[in-house]
Order: sequence, then structure tokens, then C-alpha cells
Amino acid sequence: MKKEIDLWTQQSSIVKEKLLKEERTTVKKRYIKRKYKSEAEIFLTAYNFFVKEAKKIINKPEDAEYPIWAAADRKNALSGGSGYLIKLKVPREKVILFDADKWNKILNLKYLPDNEKDLKDHKKMLDMYGIDSDSDIILSPHYPKLKEKIKNSWQKLFEDDISNIENIKAALWELRLEWVQDISEF
Repeated sequence: MKKEIDLWTQQSSIVKEKLLKEERTTVKKRYIKRKYKSEAEIFLTAYNFFVKEAKKIINKPEDAEYPIWAAADRKNALSGGSGYLIKLKVPREKVILFDADKWNKILNLKYLPDNEKDLKDHKKMLDMYGIDSDSDIILSPHYPKLKEKIKNSWQKLFEDDISNIENIKAALWELRLEWVQDISEF
């Protein structure tokens, strides 16, 4: 296995300046709330799941509350808006790799099926209960069993051997200046 992995991350000028000044930065809950405002709780539902599981894979530093998102493919690191694209060379043991498509479904609070039949069965169950979407279950104080089923399905995020570089996302508990290879504004 490679000892280091090339990654790219999109960051704001605030993050870039902090990294250059302090040589290390982490993500705090308040940053997420500030960025996503009224939709922060939806993102935090998915992020909290990720943190709970990811810290079992790689030890989380005390001061890191949430991960820093990156990608193995430069173009997939860009998430819109302006800022800086930072190229990194990170020790492999500091990186959590996962499937971008699965993560996007989790961000939308959706069920991750085992296969097509499982997805059809799940949709039938939603119809039977008169529920429009998985997010209605996750965001509701009701349906504890269905909520558990959906959240348990999210474990599939960490199961795959990911080989398609265009679909690989990465998470880091911290950004270190020593990992930076290049910073470009866009």
C-alpha cells in the first residue's frame, strides 16, 4: 500500500490563512452551523454519523469535531463557490476513503440498499406507511425502527474497496501545512 496519497481539498480564505499561520487546522461544529445556517441540522445528521464511525477507523484528535473533506481527483474536490484548491500529500494512515455516491445519498438522508430488490422492498415499505422520502423518517421524531434501518444501511459507506478514482472522497481529521503541495485560487 502507498505510504502517502495525493488529495485535493477546496477551502475558504479563512481556512487557508489559519493553515498558513498556525500550520494546522480542524473543523468545529460552529463552522458548519455558520456555513449551512438553517440547513445545518440536516448536514449534521449525516456528519454525526460519519464522525461516530470514522473515529473507529482513524483516531480523532481532541480538537477535531468534524472531518475535512477532500477528493482523490482534483475536479471532484471542487464543491462550488470561490476559494482555494489545496493539493495535499497525506500519510495514508491519516486518510479515510469512501464512495462519493454513497456519501451523497447519506447527505440526502437516504437508505443505502444492498441491491435493486432491497431498494424496491424499501420503497414498498415507505408506500405502505404513506411516507414520501427517507429524509421524512430521519427528520421525524417518529418511526424509530425505520430510522434505525436507514441509519444502519449507512454502514455500507465504509465497506467498499474503492478503485474508481473519480468516485473517491476522502476525510481527514486535520489539515497540516506540511502536507500542502500547492495552493491555487479559483
